[in-house]
Amino acid sequence: MKFSRRHKIIVAILTVFLGGIVMVSLTNVQSISNPPVTGEIQVPPKVKQIFERACYNCHANETQLQWFDKLPMISSVVARDITEARKHLNFSAWNNLSPADQKGTLWEIYTMVNADKMPLKFYTVLHPSAKVSVGELYVLKSYLQTLKIRPVADSSRINSANIQYRQWQKKKTVQDKVPVSVNGIKHMPEYRNWQVMSTTSRFDNGTMRVMYANPIAAQAIKDKNINPWPEGAVIVKVVWEKLEDKQGNIHPGKFINIQYMVRDKEKFSATEGWGFARFDTPELRPYGTLASFKKCIACHQAVKPTGFVFDLSTKN
Repeated sequence: MKFSRRHKIIVAILTVFLGGIVMVSLTNVQSISNPPVTGEIQVPPKVKQIFERACYNCHANETQLQWFDKLPMISSVVARDITEARKHLNFSAWNNLSPADQKGTLWEIYTMVNADKMPLKFYTVLHPSAKVSVGELYVLKSYLQTLKIRPVADSSRINSANIQYRQWQKKKTVQDKVPVSVNGIKHMPEYRNWQVMSTTSRFDNGTMRVMYANPIAAQAIKDKNINPWPEGAVIVKVVWEKLEDKQGNIHPGKFINIQYMVRDKEKFSATEGWGFARFDTPELRPYGTLASFKKCIACHQAVKPTGFVFDLSTKN
């Protein structure tokens, strides 16, 4: 087959163009360094083996890249993803987390794996050995069960809760100034009149909570219109210490905080359209920074099918 002069020019142009792309790609190969391990996680060997195989390549300073991870152009994406993964969780710097945060992070890991959100789907396609089996998930859950904080009949904690309540009663006045979070979310005392969504417990920190939905959120639940949630939906979570009396009855102890999720797709676009806020102690002191609330949505990614909302027990 003979090519015309026009065809030869087109082929030449395409060759130069593709060659240029290859040259740029070759100069854009990025590698991932493995900084020193400063604080290795301390868990039973069977649990650690699961983390090492399924998590360490992205969430530790022990990354072992495959040949295809080092290909031009692809390497830059891999480097970016690993850098972001280490920022969220780094097993090699486990000692940087407080004991409470370590427990909370372990439960978050289990939640993400159990919801089939981690390891990421596209990652396991190329790294099938990273998949976590049902048996391994059971091993992880069994270990976490040993970390549960179980309520006990502790008279000192009961007395502490009673003292807090009496102090709160003495100070119970109309607030001159409503507390406001750093992202602009205000405390909403009217939540007490909203619909109760559910009651839940956190096994890792020994707390219990009641969740409320404002009228917009309550109607969305009723209509099963929660993915996405409508603008203006607000969900409140009130958290107490969980106590057990001598008869074995479980009841709220000291008040810990109030947490908010506010639906505003435009204002909170960086966190899937949800704004997060928390007010601690009976004084309702605003918690956190703008950066800290990004960690909230990272955890809530595990429940994307319910519009990023946990414990939606009344959805049916």
